[in-house]
Amino acid sequence: MIKKLLLFTTTVLIVAFSPVNATNKTDTLSISGTDSQYRFKAKELILPGALVAVGATSLFLNPMEKLDESVHEGMVNMRGNHHRIGLDEYLRFVPTATEYILHFSGVKSNYDIKDRLLVTATSYAAMFVLTQGLKHSINKMRPDGSDNHSFPSGHVATAFLGAENLRISYGNWWGLAGYTIATGTAFLRLYNNRHWIGDVIGAAGIGILSSRIGYWLLPWEKKILGLDKGKHDTSFIAMPTYDSYHNAPGLAMAIQF
Repeated sequence: MIKKLLLFTTTVLIVAFSPVNATNKTDTLSISGTDSQYRFKAKELILPGALVAVGATSLFLNPMEKLDESVHEGMVNMRGNHHRIGLDEYLRFVPTATEYILHFSGVKSNYDIKDRLLVTATSYAAMFVLTQGLKHSINKMRPDGSDNHSFPSGHVATAFLGAENLRISYGNWWGLAGYTIATGTAFLRLYNNRHWIGDVIGAAGIGILSSRIGYWLLPWEKKILGLDKGKHDTSFIAMPTYDSYHNAPGLAMAIQF
């Protein structure tokens, strides 16, 4: 079981930092120039699409269902009589927080704060719609039996969204740190008996996809909100949030002057 988890972690990290996804001057995810750099490219769907597809097979393919059970049994044995580790409630936000801490610490980024705020808001909104929509339409029971909103994991999607944004903004080394934290979040969701392995694999793909949606939509949003260069200097951003553990919706707002 542990070997399978390590294989999953290694695969995510290798593919995430492969040349296909690396930030460079000719790819669309480098955001230091014109809006043409935000253009959608089909190859950017490969990694998140593959992760979502693999995770979704746990809903109907017997081998993946057996893997769900095998990993769950291994986690139960590993946890034993110990209590759950609540660190995952906070760890999921660390990659996003790191991105902004680096900015306010003066570390040079690949894009400005105005674009970052808009991308973050759009990414979180996309992730919220995708995860909550799937949770309430698929109705997969959690391994602890607490509810039927297991697939996909909102915590893991949040962590991988932040990790991908961190990678794009500050490069692959910071991205590696973000992805390591995101993988740790996924491990804790399994350890705490809150999710199956298919839930966290699919959620990782949704998180990465949500991050990229934020960039793909950025040029249109800037035009709609009048944030193009030489136009308005003030922007307002509202972002819906949802704490699935406490079943609490919320709203985050930011004003950029």
